[in-house]
Amino acid sequence: MSSPYPYTMQPVPYELSVAEQHDAQLSLWRAGNHIPRKVWIIVALVALSGIAGIYWFKGYSTIFFWLLLIGAIIYISVRIFAIEWYVKRQIAKQALEPLSGIKIGVQPQGLVMVQKIPANFKAPKGMAMPPAGQEARGVIGWKEFTEWRETEQYLYLFYKVKGQQGTQIIPKRMAAQKFPIDTIRKHLLETVGVAKTD
Repeated sequence: MSSPYPYTMQPVPYELSVAEQHDAQLSLWRAGNHIPRKVWIIVALVALSGIAGIYWFKGYSTIFFWLLLIGAIIYISVRIFAIEWYVKRQIAKQALEPLSGIKIGVQPQGLVMVQKIPANFKAPKGMAMPPAGQEARGVIGWKEFTEWRETEQYLYLFYKVKGQQGTQIIPKRMAAQKFPIDTIRKHLLETVGVAKTD
């Protein structure tokens, strides 16, 4: 459900649990880890050659064809199951904390982020920050986004601000809070182009 007003009047609470962060990383990896058609064709030809050789030849001659067939099965199994298992393990090892206390909004100039400064926060020397307990506000302009991707549950926004690269994950469930995801898509299409699919 999209908001009738294309922008947010007030920033919307932005929270992302550790499980959601892991899920978002895995979804992004899955979106980019597809087996190209050319590879499927090669594997199918190897498997069919193995099956045909086993059918047409008898005796010790079939060993080579059995190896072709087994090799194709092992390749597909590793590519589909083993690599994903490894990626899940690596993602689970990451020390993440739930994201909370942040508000996010959409405005004509860009994505607005608001966060209350914790009482125990010490700003690095030379960095201008509001005093503890007050809100810090930042804007990522639409022209600062370099690419974006979309999965069923998330929007991934990649940006570069003052030489620093970053990623913003927007859960689509935020649309229930009247967060204008369609407006984000519209601005990204205008400034960056279509979502990258690999």
